[in-house]
Amino acid sequence: MPTEAKARTIDELEQKLREARGAVMLDYRGLTVAAITALRRALDEQQVDFVVAKNTLLQIAAGRAEVEVAPDLLEGPTAIAFGMADEVSPARLLRDFVRRNRVVSIKGGVIAGHSMSASEVERLADLPSRETLLAQLLGALQAPMAQTLAVLQAPAREVAGLMQALEEKKQASGEAA
Repeated sequence: MPTEAKARTIDELEQKLREARGAVMLDYRGLTVAAITALRRALDEQQVDFVVAKNTLLQIAAGRAEVEVAPDLLEGPTAIAFGMADEVSPARLLRDFVRRNRVVSIKGGVIAGHSMSASEVERLADLPSRETLLAQLLGALQAPMAQTLAVLQAPAREVAGLMQALEEKKQASGEAA
């Protein structure tokens, strides 16, 4: 039977696993307290919660939250970054942190209740932000409509141009006469 403190930790982890849009797990061995503090600050700015958890408690919480966590992700010391705002930000932030601090490594992650390997997290971190993807989609949807509108307006523009040229020609011939 877990102690009251462990039960609270399990409940908190379960809630975060349910609410998070994505989570990335980090092997934090070798980090200094200053480096972890700097990482926490950077993650907080992006609405990413950072928790150091015991693997057994995380495994219990994942089971309760019905989230698949691969067994290899639960080996060694584990810190988890929960992305509350989007799926990509914890992956991107931790990838950048790992590049600056070679002593740590990304173990993997969880998105939509499914486990991801470290290489999949790396690929996720390379994706553009949600806003960028939506802007690209909007541009792709607008382009054919704008082209169609230009094609439909072309004859009217040509007629208007011809009318204006004819008017200018009449004015020029009227002034010459």
